[in-house]
Amino acid sequence: MSLRTIVAFHAHPDDEALLSAGTLARAAAAGHRVVLVLATSGEAGLVGESVLGGDDLGPRREREARASADALGVARLVLLGYGDSGHEDRPAGGWPAGSFCATPVADAAARLGAVLAEEGADVLVADDARGGYGHPDHLQVHRVATAAAASRGIPLLQATIDREFLAGGIELARGMGLEVPEGFVPPDVTHWYTPHDEVTHTVDASTVLAAKRASMAAHATQATGAPDTVRTLAVFLGLPEEIFAVAFCTEWFVSDPSGPAVPDDLVEELFRPSAPAVP
Repeated sequence: MSLRTIVAFHAHPDDEALLSAGTLARAAAAGHRVVLVLATSGEAGLVGESVLGGDDLGPRREREARASADALGVARLVLLGYGDSGHEDRPAGGWPAGSFCATPVADAAARLGAVLAEEGADVLVADDARGGYGHPDHLQVHRVATAAAASRGIPLLQATIDREFLAGGIELARGMGLEVPEGFVPPDVTHWYTPHDEVTHTVDASTVLAAKRASMAAHATQATGAPDTVRTLAVFLGLPEEIFAVAFCTEWFVSDPSGPAVPDDLVEELFRPSAPAVP
């Protein structure tokens, strides 16, 4: 078995827990080198003051990211140090100075590319073209990752969620009598994540669910304490164990057919081709 280096690039601490934690944990457990790069410290996230206990949110979330990385077996955590751009889209030129979205894509891609070169990365994992649910920093991650992967000539796998699985899972949860908080997802998710037929690869995370749950739990500021706000991590961590397993045993990816292919040994071991839709 060839040992590889996989770099995951996300916008904020906790993004890895939700999108790629199972993949990173499986790769690390198999002996591959796993590197996690975060663009920001997530200091614009929502949190209650009682949870912070006097801490500033950015440094607190950096510590949570380190705890998450340790739970997953990540060999190196890189914090690029850009400012969190916030949740709302803004007109061109309206991003806060120093924020990730205010940074030219070429500049951020050069910094990410330097990490890829230093690590001899074989694969880059990053957010999908829709930015998941459309967060501005997630969209910027996709743009930056696309440029950086192209500059290094390595495959880019876009971490995403199968949109049909997401919609079906919500309806199944409601049918089972589980509470789905108001506002947890919009009535229409057709602009979120990726349709099933566009998913190219999946990873079976069933053997590393404890590590994935530990990664989520490490981000305590994002699971508690924001008044009148539904916390995604709180909902997920509150799921019964058997429902958590169903919800998080698979991770989904989209590869760029015009870019380099994922190495065959990693496809065989980890990134399996996605099954076609059933008519």
